[in-house]
Amino acid sequence: MSVRADQVGDERAAASVEAAGVAPERAATAGDAAAEPSQGALHNRIERHVRAMIETGEVSPGERLPTERELAERLGVSRMPIREAIRTLSAQGLVEVRGRRGMFVAPRNVDATVEQLTTVMMRQRAALDELLAVRRLLEPASAQWAAARADEAGIARLRSIVARMEAASAVEPPDYDALRACDTELHVELAVCSGNAVLRRILEAIQDLHDEQIVTTQRYRGRLRQTLDDHRRLVDAIAARDPIAAHDLMLEHLARTEVAAHGRIDGDAGR
Repeated sequence: MSVRADQVGDERAAASVEAAGVAPERAATAGDAAAEPSQGALHNRIERHVRAMIETGEVSPGERLPTERELAERLGVSRMPIREAIRTLSAQGLVEVRGRRGMFVAPRNVDATVEQLTTVMMRQRAALDELLAVRRLLEPASAQWAAARADEAGIARLRSIVARMEAASAVEPPDYDALRACDTELHVELAVCSGNAVLRRILEAIQDLHDEQIVTTQRYRGRLRQTLDDHRRLVDAIAARDPIAAHDLMLEHLARTEVAAHGRIDGDAGR
């Protein structure tokens, strides 16, 4: 009687593991079943693996992903959690399922790029916080010095950048690529107007990180209009030769940037 009970227990354990998406040949005993990851853990592991393939360029936009069978063999799981992970990635715009043709990395678009960058930033939140800390340290001084030292040609360049930002925001949908380029250009131009060559080189060196941060924050609730207003007021303070106002306005701008960046990362996209 006890032998039969043990057999039934083993069969149930094996069935439970198979339902969790683990290949049945790996589910020999109840002890093995307890050691296997849950279906949710498998789903997350598969999703992370496919995301990494895309983010590292192993598979480029438009290219075909490995088949369900190939992914299952590579990761040592059944095909069921593979399908679930692909459904999630498809809903996020990163993967396209084209019937019998297979699974493909979706062509690059703004929403997918934002989603991908947000995922990277979530894993590197400490790096984002460090970037914002450096910007809080350097950029208020940059704005303050620009207000004290900028010549008329520099102020004209700043106003031109703001005008281009306003034009890019006036179309529907807004031209986010142009807005991002102008945003980066404005912050570097402030350093140019400050007259400090070392500061300029430092700010130019962090623009790749700054650019990623802009992509992450520019669609945050009300962020576009607020950014335009911040930049317009900042340039007005510089044109008015008011170093204290320029310093304080930059600090306020960076504080709002930090709120938007953390809001986007924490899922409060506010679209």
